[in-house]
Amino acid sequence: MTTDILQTARCLWSGAVLAALTACGGGSSGPSTPPATYTVGGAVAGIDAGQSVILRDNGGDDLTVSANGAFAFVTKIASGAAYAVTATAPAGKTCSVTGGSGTVSSNVNNVAVACVSNGPFSIGGSVAGLGVGESVVLRNNGGDDLTVSANGPFIFATKVSGGGSYAVSVGTQPQGMYCAVADSAGTASADVSNVAVACAAPYKVGGTVSGLVGQGLELALGSQHVGISGNGSYAFPIAVAPGPYGQGVSIAQQPHSPAQQCIVQNPYFTMTPPNVSDISDVNIVCGEFSFVANSGADSISVFSNDATSGALMAVGPAMAADRGPSAIAGTIDKKYIYVSNSRSNDVSAFAVDPSSGALTAVPGSPFAAGTSPGAVGVYTATWCSTRGGHCGFNMYAFAANAGSDTVSAYTIDQGTGALTPIASYSAGTGPSTMAARPDGQFLYVANTGGSNSISGYWIDPFGGELRPVLGSPFPSVGIVTSLAFGAGESFLYAANASGGTASIGAFSVHPFSTDPNTGALTPLAGFPYALPSCTYIVADQTGAYLYATAGTSLFGFSINQQTGALSPLPGSPLAVGSTADSVSIDPTNQSLYVTNRSAGKVTGYRLNAATGELTAMPGSPFAVGQSADFFATF
Repeated sequence: MTTDILQTARCLWSGAVLAALTACGGGSSGPSTPPATYTVGGAVAGIDAGQSVILRDNGGDDLTVSANGAFAFVTKIASGAAYAVTATAPAGKTCSVTGGSGTVSSNVNNVAVACVSNGPFSIGGSVAGLGVGESVVLRNNGGDDLTVSANGPFIFATKVSGGGSYAVSVGTQPQGMYCAVADSAGTASADVSNVAVACAAPYKVGGTVSGLVGQGLELALGSQHVGISGNGSYAFPIAVAPGPYGQGVSIAQQPHSPAQQCIVQNPYFTMTPPNVSDISDVNIVCGEFSFVANSGADSISVFSNDATSGALMAVGPAMAADRGPSAIAGTIDKKYIYVSNSRSNDVSAFAVDPSSGALTAVPGSPFAAGTSPGAVGVYTATWCSTRGGHCGFNMYAFAANAGSDTVSAYTIDQGTGALTPIASYSAGTGPSTMAARPDGQFLYVANTGGSNSISGYWIDPFGGELRPVLGSPFPSVGIVTSLAFGAGESFLYAANASGGTASIGAFSVHPFSTDPNTGALTPLAGFPYALPSCTYIVADQTGAYLYATAGTSLFGFSINQQTGALSPLPGSPLAVGSTADSVSIDPTNQSLYVTNRSAGKVTGYRLNAATGELTAMPGSPFAVGQSADFFATF
């Protein structure tokens, strides 16, 4: 009997060993690896001292959390399994769970449990600036009107439940005042006491008038008009109510006898409480100033223009620039001028005194450009919002770098005149001159270093970035040394200084539109217009006449407003002296000036805007200094 039992045991053991050997042998796989497990957790916020929130995952694994901060459930979850977190709030609170469910593939730590008191909560704040005897009606969530008749704290009668929203507004403004609300809306999780209502009375608007010689100047501010008869301070008689809407001062009538072209500095403004005060810097500048770049002396000569005769009167000694000043451009508000310096590879910036025209270097000037900047331009974009009537300027400067075949773009700080680089853009070979078309947001740059082309760019009015016009660059007529718009900027003219083929080229400009060809240049029939030589061109302020310097002569043409064709003016050309070069026309369209480069002089003419005729200016020519390479008048 014993022997039988032992034999049976041996058989059973042998069978077990055989089964084990069979399972491990033959190359078959071993036991499977258990799935990875991960923690589920996150953070709790909004519970008070002594309170606890009970959290559950997948209906169990209860976790009591008694302090704000991180939490994690004890039981881990297998990879690929689902999790679902719920919360039981402490008494007097409501808790919500965000990111509380999903499928586990790694440790979960983004479950957010937010608890808020059930309330109800009071909504209030404070009123400041309210006039004696005045009242303002406040509203919460479009109702619950509350009349406040004194400065200080306020509380609405109706409370808001925990987690409920509130939105405070002004239902009725006080008589003759305007109130604005800050920190006006939110979600209530406790009593609200930081709603700030600021009220303000109407404010005065004025400034300073300078350079006025003529009569009849009239300014406008909304429906208000005020006549200005002399220089000095001025103010509109009726104060302006503050509010969210934009305001602006404009010239309703320019002066006459003599005619002047006044401009408004800092014309746009918005006054909203609590930042309301009288405005005294809306300045009116009527004086005209001219600037001459003297590349040989590395300086800028400054002149004031006589409003009656156009004669130039020197304003102090020449202002030092950097090396090789080559071109000048100014802002439309006459605050700043910019000078490209071809030998020092930078742009100088100067602030212009509105009374005298004297220059002061802008902090940080000069500003780095590319190699050999030979031209500089300024573009101003005027914008107005469709809501609120807010308007303003965006100003940009550009430099054509003949040595690096690029165009440098800058943002102009309207408060200081400083330049901030935007980017450098590729041009053709040897970009040397430029012209901006203000109404169409286009910049054209002539490339004279061998490519003999004109690069066209669209200017982003809200950033100053340049984007090539479709088809750019466009073939030019040769070595272009100057560009000018005519006939309402419908046509672009180019001065070709190439020896033996000197001429004026002309192009039609595709009007600004959504058309992909917008800004493209198309050569005009009948051009180029041959001249014995051609150095510089300029159109008058109306685009009706074009003038070109050629050696010792000045040619004048009328512009056909439909076709762009040129017709010589009676008496053209005029003898203007040696080395006639840069030419400019003043903003009133009454004076034309030509630099006599090697002679260091400027020759002036009075311009008849009705006929284009030029007559000698009393006192002309005007001495400049060592050289007179570029002339600009503003």
